[in-house]
Amino acid sequence: MIRNLIALLAFAALLQACESDATSYLPSYSGQQGELIVVIDPQITQSDLNEPLFQQLNQPFFGLPQSEPMFKVIDIKPKGFTKIFETHRSILHLRIDTNAKTEVKVLRNVGAQMQTVVIITAQNLNEFKALADENLQQVLWHFHNKELDRITSRNKAFGSTLSNDRVAAVTGLNIVTQKDMMVAKETKNFIWLRLDREKPVGGYQHQISQGLMIYWKSYTDTASFSDSSLIAWKNEVNARYVDGPQNSHMTTSFKLYEPAVSYLKFRGETAKELRGLWRMDGYFMGGPFYALSFYNPENQRQYMVEGYVFAPQFDKRAFLREIEAIVKSVTPVKNKVGDN
Repeated sequence: MIRNLIALLAFAALLQACESDATSYLPSYSGQQGELIVVIDPQITQSDLNEPLFQQLNQPFFGLPQSEPMFKVIDIKPKGFTKIFETHRSILHLRIDTNAKTEVKVLRNVGAQMQTVVIITAQNLNEFKALADENLQQVLWHFHNKELDRITSRNKAFGSTLSNDRVAAVTGLNIVTQKDMMVAKETKNFIWLRLDREKPVGGYQHQISQGLMIYWKSYTDTASFSDSSLIAWKNEVNARYVDGPQNSHMTTSFKLYEPAVSYLKFRGETAKELRGLWRMDGYFMGGPFYALSFYNPENQRQYMVEGYVFAPQFDKRAFLREIEAIVKSVTPVKNKVGDN
C-alpha cells in the first residue's frame, strides 16, 4: 500500500509539473460529466492490446451497488477527432509514433477552460503496453479528480451559501455545497445536510436523495484512524442520528463487498477515505457512500465528512461524484477553535 501511495504521489507531481496555465479567452468545456473522449491509434485497436485496453478503460467505479464504469468512454479514430471534439472536458490520446518520445504528457486548457488532455505516446506496441500498464490507472483517477474540480467550481458559482455559512459556524470547516442543499439536522458534534429531488422515469417521479454529514470528536491518538475504528465510529453516529422507515437506521453494508479504506494526501496532510455501501438496518433501502476522515490541528479535532446517495431508479456514479466533490471541498476555518 505504501509503495502504491508513493507511486500515486509521484504521478500527481508529474501531472502538476506538466499542466499549463489557464487562459481566460478559451471557450467553456463541452461534454457531460463522466464522459471521456479516447482517440486511439489504429495500430493499437488492430492489435492484441485492444481488448485488455478497453477492459481497463471501462473498469467499474468502485463503491456502487450496480456495476458502472468510471467513465462513459467515447472512442474515436485520429481522423475522426474533428473540431467538434476539441473543447471536450476530458480527452485521452493514445499514440504510436516511431519518431516520438515515449512519454505520458498531461495538459490542461488546450481547447477549452478547465479541460484536461492526456497524451500517452510510445514508439511501438510493446512500449505502449508497458507505459499503459504503469500509468493508465493513475491517468483515469486524474480525470476523475478533474471532474471533482469542475463540480466544485460549479458549486462555488451556484451552490448554497446559506448552508456553507452554517457549516462553517458549527463545525469549524469551510465547505462548498450544492445548490438547494439544506440543513436537515444539527446537534452537538454533528450536522446533516440534504438535497432531495425527483426525476421522471417511465411516467413516474422517482426520488433522488443526496446527504452530507459532518461529525467530529477530540483527537486522541493514531488508533482512532484504524480501519475498524473509523467504521465503528461511522456506524455509531449513523445509528444515532439517521433514522429510516419502520424503526430502521443507517449502517455500513458488507453484503456485496467490504468498504474500501485507504490513505490519501489531503490539504497537505495524511487522511483516510472510505468508499462503500450503506443500508437501513432491518429495511430494504441503501446506496453508495463516500467519506473522508482527517485531523485538524487548528482545533485538535478528528473529523468525518460523509456523503451518501439514495437513487434506486437511477445510475449513481454522477451523483456519487457530486458527493465526493462536496466532501473534498472542506478546508479548516483558520483560528476556529470552538467547543470539542
